[in-house]
Amino acid sequence: MATSAIQQPLEFAGDTAFDYARIDRLVAAGLIWANVFLCGADFRGTAGVEEFSIHWQILLRLSIAFASGLAGLFWLFPKTYRDFLSGPGLLVTLYCAWYGVTLLFAVQPVYSFAAWASLTGVLLLIPSAMRILGGATLLRTAAFSVMCYIVGSWFAYLFVPSIGIYHEWVTETTQFDRMGGLGHPNELGMYCAFAILLFSGLLISGQVRRGIAIACIGLAAVTLMYCFSRTAVIACVFGLMFTLQQKIRTREFVVGAVAGCCVLALLAFLVIGSGSADWRIEDVLVKLTKSGSTTELTTATGRTEIWAYGIGKILESPLTGYGYCSGRFVMEFHSYHCHNIVLNAALYGGVISVLILVSILTYLLWSMFTRPVPAIDGLAACILLGGMVDELIVSPSPSAAVVIFATVVFWRHLGMNAEAANSGPANSAR
Repeated sequence: MATSAIQQPLEFAGDTAFDYARIDRLVAAGLIWANVFLCGADFRGTAGVEEFSIHWQILLRLSIAFASGLAGLFWLFPKTYRDFLSGPGLLVTLYCAWYGVTLLFAVQPVYSFAAWASLTGVLLLIPSAMRILGGATLLRTAAFSVMCYIVGSWFAYLFVPSIGIYHEWVTETTQFDRMGGLGHPNELGMYCAFAILLFSGLLISGQVRRGIAIACIGLAAVTLMYCFSRTAVIACVFGLMFTLQQKIRTREFVVGAVAGCCVLALLAFLVIGSGSADWRIEDVLVKLTKSGSTTELTTATGRTEIWAYGIGKILESPLTGYGYCSGRFVMEFHSYHCHNIVLNAALYGGVISVLILVSILTYLLWSMFTRPVPAIDGLAACILLGGMVDELIVSPSPSAAVVIFATVVFWRHLGMNAEAANSGPANSAR
């Protein structure tokens, strides 16, 4: 009797600890899914329309950010707080903290505060979620989340065209219809790129069945063509070079690639030299545009003008910027942001923001070449290249790009491994 009385609370305590660990995993996975899918999706059909009003969708996104921040704070001690005080984690802390300081100088303090608080909540969550779920499970969760977005986008495109079809005015008289699905076509394109890279990395790591990976990659590739996001296509191809780097480095692949390039170069030289292909080249370039004019390509779809205007605004307030995510007010008539992650950092937080962000990007680039991890390097490369012509990691409602960017920044620092089921330094952050 005495022995039984002593053993019973011990067994109960063990069961309780197991339940807590399971709840931790469910909460972490659920919040990752919510940030990637719900915060990225537009269920009202207002993608591309900059509005400053409070409605249920904004409240939903703020609630998710608030829940992410609470979970991150709950899991912060005794382990994860160290992740923010050393290595790249310290840079992330400084990055977020400085934007908090610039709230004092923001042109729209309430708007900037809401965006900054959302960013803080997501950044608090990511290291905890990585420790709790492990690398492989986190990547699978992210992959599942982006596929939910893609499948939902097809549903909207086919059955709710008022939401799923994006009508883009490329000139004053020319309208170009694109598949937007649950968001802007460019955002959908980046989700497709992330899906291709995530499933490619998981397939190589042996963390997903071949049939499932091929089906998801195929759907993402088809969607990428339908949304006509040229930036996402280029960023995805660039990312695949890093995801597939182990296969690309084989002697057979190098020999085949060099031989193929030589043949193509010879054919191009003969055709172009004959002068009979000039009109064909022009025709191909026109087909790559939305407006029918090749000047669209030479100006990066008008981005050169946006960059010039953005630099001018930055020079007017180079130290503190205009406040986090203030582009919709400062660049109201120039696409609402600078279409470049470095210029956006300068616009929102001044020179200090740029120095911190460039330090983070330098760390990523250095790590990609000195400590390669194919499962995440492709994602990092995709964001780095895509970020040269779009905002990506700066958004009033952080979604897939911010989650993935924070993941790749913390990955090596936390010792993650994408090739094991429980692929992290610890199964719980507590």
